[in-house]
Amino acid sequence: MNSRFLYTALISIFAIAMIIGCAPKPVFDEMQPDAIYRYLVEQFEKEKYFSASEGLAYFTLHYSGHAVVDSAQYMLGQCHFHMDEYLLAADAFEELSRRFPSSPLVPEAMFMIGQCFWEVSPKFSLDQAYTLRAIDALQAFIDYFPNHTLRVAEAQVKIGACREKLAHKQYSNGLIYQKMKDFSASIIYFQGVVDQYYDTPWAAKSGFMIAESYRKNTRFDDAIEGYRLFLQKYPNHEWSTRAKVAIDDTIAQRSVSEKSG
Repeated sequence: MNSRFLYTALISIFAIAMIIGCAPKPVFDEMQPDAIYRYLVEQFEKEKYFSASEGLAYFTLHYSGHAVVDSAQYMLGQCHFHMDEYLLAADAFEELSRRFPSSPLVPEAMFMIGQCFWEVSPKFSLDQAYTLRAIDALQAFIDYFPNHTLRVAEAQVKIGACREKLAHKQYSNGLIYQKMKDFSASIIYFQGVVDQYYDTPWAAKSGFMIAESYRKNTRFDDAIEGYRLFLQKYPNHEWSTRAKVAIDDTIAQRSVSEKSG
């Protein structure tokens, strides 16, 4: 008896859920655009992002000349962003910037383009195409809207983090070539970090590794000069003691090499 009651109750709950889930949506073709927009704003505010995104796509397509179409386009981007659909969100924000360049929402849309690519930027060891796109988008926002100080500061922080990730990847590539004993290639990668990403922690480590590659390639004079340059530029670095020891070791190696030669 209890099992029959439980079964009936479960069926009833399921039926109610189906009825609620299948509740008819407004027929947009039969509604005025202002009413459609109000409904979509309500959906967005209730965090029903999928439903709102479908309606907003309809609205922006069918009412491209409406006074709030730029707001609808921006809200469409936000829907995709909240659903973690970052590339679709970036497309929506780019569409806003392209179609409505005089909209007051363009600055925020341009910032969000960079934010979207920031979200899909992977860890340093993977392809960094989206990291580069994030930097480009965020820098474009800064260039166009330098007076949006809060967002500019946020964009600068994100650009710095992106640059650090790119530097880490290039430094890692240098280590790989160093382990493969392709010292010329490793030096190119390390030097690239020093030149391009001088404002990241990886620049100092790359400077040290340039000297290491020279030493491992028995270019002792260049190695000693490299260690000394490292100490001159980064006297308080955590590897400074290591560099001082390396200079003494390299001088000893050079002496042995000259005697044996």
